[in-house]
Amino acid sequence: MSLRKISSAVLLATSVAWGLAQAQCAPSPIYAGPPMRSAPEAVWQKDFKRSIDGELPVELQKALGDALDKMLAHVPAASVAVAIPGEGIWSTTRGLARKEPPQPVVPDQPFQVASTAKTFTAAVVLQLVEEGKLRLDDTIDRWFPDAPNAKLTTIEQLLRHTSGLVSFNALPSLGAAYRTPADVIALGMSQKPQFCPGTNWSYTNTGYAMLGVIVEKVDGAPFADVLTKRLIKPLALKHTAMRKPGVELPVATGHAAGRPVDAPDQYATPYAAGALASTAGDLAVFWHALLAGKVLPGEAVHRMFTGMPAMLGPYVGSNAFYGMGVQLYDVPDGPGLMLGHSGGIEGFTSIVAYVPADDVYIAVSFNEKKVPAEAGLWALLRAVRTYRVLH
Repeated sequence: MSLRKISSAVLLATSVAWGLAQAQCAPSPIYAGPPMRSAPEAVWQKDFKRSIDGELPVELQKALGDALDKMLAHVPAASVAVAIPGEGIWSTTRGLARKEPPQPVVPDQPFQVASTAKTFTAAVVLQLVEEGKLRLDDTIDRWFPDAPNAKLTTIEQLLRHTSGLVSFNALPSLGAAYRTPADVIALGMSQKPQFCPGTNWSYTNTGYAMLGVIVEKVDGAPFADVLTKRLIKPLALKHTAMRKPGVELPVATGHAAGRPVDAPDQYATPYAAGALASTAGDLAVFWHALLAGKVLPGEAVHRMFTGMPAMLGPYVGSNAFYGMGVQLYDVPDGPGLMLGHSGGIEGFTSIVAYVPADDVYIAVSFNEKKVPAEAGLWALLRAVRTYRVLH
């Protein structure tokens, strides 16, 4: 299906709703959504350019390994990484890639890391902005003339989830089989917008799928190739790739309540919104490079963490705020303030974050949907804190 052509039946069913939404929306929206935050200025006083090359102290590696072994009582396998600027990085993968029949993981085996891919997508978009090939205030009618509020919805609103577009994965009609980017975008576009662009916040994978298509049109290559050229190869992310339908990758098997999930093609469906396969080590390296200014100029990185609405709806209680492809977490009785992104997809949970108070990057991926990766991050951070008290 062409991205510019949706079936006449779908257009007829939604044209009235779209027309009303367009008529009622203003070019200069008044934001009335969840309260916003920005990363504190003190965060940017850190020296992010310090290297994470080298190995962490043996005693700390053992403490982290012990914490990981305790996690494996709850998940089949885990890919984890801890990087401390000026000291080094520790990363490993342990456990069962598949429980039935038992199949151990191999070193550096990728996991599906879901929405952590959004930071990669946002970084590529912002690179194109820096190069003058895109503007944050470009409206999407150039690429998606049939989208609701196309002449009002901007690139920045797609990045920030303030477009009002319905997320395609929230629709029962999505199904479990692979769907093309054109399919999932058409699904999201076929729904009445949740609100006028720029007036509220709601997480939408549809917007990030659109960003992937826009990148392809602007950079003249498939999104996976653009990602490889701009991020994966320059940063030597040797275990990171976008999932493609029908292409086998040595990815660990996902699980739900301990049972294997056997539907690998569905992992390609999220496209630029979350089809990434990677390791915790690669995620930590990418985030270090991002904050160190190796991916974008510092000013562009800072802007990613400004004007971040609280993540409400299904995310209420998460103590998280959303910027341009990034999240700001604030968990006072735990890790405290963190900059990062989490992800979840059938059979997997992931998170990668920088913790300013501890000056440490931590990434965790589990191949078990029922256990949040945040629990693993907190366990590893406690191990770091305990080690520092003792040493």
